[in-house]
Amino acid sequence: MSHIKTIRKQYADELEKHCIENKVSFMSIQKLLEAEKTKKLLKRNALVQHNIDKEIDNAIENENK
Repeated sequence: MSHIKTIRKQYADELEKHCIENKVSFMSIQKLLEAEKTKKLLKRNALVQHNIDKEIDNAIENENK
């Protein structure tokens, strides 16, 4: 098993332990974490696209001068 997979497994095991201790659904927490990851990726992608669009607009404006 790779080092990254080992660390992910350790974190998942620790999270599951905390969920059991606090009587919270482990699956619900995992889904929530996945939703947050997706939200962050979409936000990052939107920012990158905004920067690309801005650069294109600037290039077009400079070309028209």
